[in-house]
Amino acid sequence: VNKMKVSWFLFSAFLFVNSSFVTAGEEQAEGSVDIEKILADPQSVEIGKKKFSALCAYCHGSEGSGGKARTLQGRDDLKAEYVFNTITNGRKRGSYNMPPWPNLPEELRWQLTAYILHLSEKGR
Repeated sequence: VNKMKVSWFLFSAFLFVNSSFVTAGEEQAEGSVDIEKILADPQSVEIGKKKFSALCAYCHGSEGSGGKARTLQGRDDLKAEYVFNTITNGRKRGSYNMPPWPNLPEELRWQLTAYILHLSEKGR
């Protein structure tokens, strides 16, 4: 068995299990958040940054600088709905697979989206 595949599986399993603990008590109805307010709020960007460091930096690099996945900095092709849907549903591209994160509260997925959009503005 390929060590990289085993490592990725264990890492994904760890994140999946831990995401359920992180979100305990944060449940809310899907669609009940003010998306525009979240995307415009600097505090949302900061919350998204903290969660990004914990969940996303392994593949996307520190501050979205790239790594196993494409850089998020300086991109002009990222739109809020696309980023949110990718976080929620994951993405498969060749041998690279981003796990879906539907267990994260909707507000937190939008905060991650706010941070990623903030990163896309860097380096332009």
